[in-house]
Amino acid sequence: MADNAGNRPAEIFGYPIWNHSEEAQDVRERYWCPFLDRRCDKKSRLIDFPFGVCSVEHSGEVHTICPRRFEEQGSIEGVSKVLEDIALHYFGGFNDTIVFSEVRLPNVGSIDYVLVRHKPMKPEVDDFVSVEFQSDSTTSTGGLVQGILDFFDGLDLQGRSCKFGMNTYDSIKRAITQLLNKGIVYETWDTRCYWVIQEYIYANLIGRYGFKESGFSSEHASRFALYSLVPRGDRLTLNLNRFISTTVEEVYQAMRNNPGMPSKDRFVQRLNAKLRLKLSVQR
Repeated sequence: MADNAGNRPAEIFGYPIWNHSEEAQDVRERYWCPFLDRRCDKKSRLIDFPFGVCSVEHSGEVHTICPRRFEEQGSIEGVSKVLEDIALHYFGGFNDTIVFSEVRLPNVGSIDYVLVRHKPMKPEVDDFVSVEFQSDSTTSTGGLVQGILDFFDGLDLQGRSCKFGMNTYDSIKRAITQLLNKGIVYETWDTRCYWVIQEYIYANLIGRYGFKESGFSSEHASRFALYSLVPRGDRLTLNLNRFISTTVEEVYQAMRNNPGMPSKDRFVQRLNAKLRLKLSVQR
């Protein structure tokens, strides 16, 4: 990790900015995504090559800003570490399990992944579990683009800070909408779904809406799989921290009774101030 505080890309085309190995250089020259093993397809209108920032360092933490970052290879060829973790937690292993991606859920959307355990030697579903990846996003992304350009110009980003911010609230809004819409389906079906996010995003849900801090029940349809990105050797790697489960009702009640509920009186005071300014009326 960088040795001073600042905001900057953490990984460029899958490798930390401090990794200048031949392997890392080759991947970057080809604009390759090592997690998907193909050319990166992220775009920015500000550059004419892929926007290959997988994660960023912001306020001392590493934040994933591309859902493909959760595709980090596990011990089973062609299966991500995250899907292995979830299969182990839900099924107890990966035997007789097949992964399907982008599975359509009629009238709701699509599911990132469905892990299907089939009956031995039969093309018949024994059980299945859904998995959704939710990364974060940034504001003022032009600062990150400049960081990429500086990096390819040979500048050491570990001693620099780029001008960008995190758009975590927007990421949460999108995730909550899916959690409620799909969660209702999974509860009706009596099936399970794992929502893969980073630990700091769940901490934001706790602080913003009063989500519970811990707890897991096998009866709950919706489970959070909480990860962090930590240095290991010359790479960053996903670390599974814990699982937390919830229900649609718990989510609804947390949002309905959230500690950050704005004050109506203060809002009216703000409107009064706007009226005085607009109408040029002095108290």
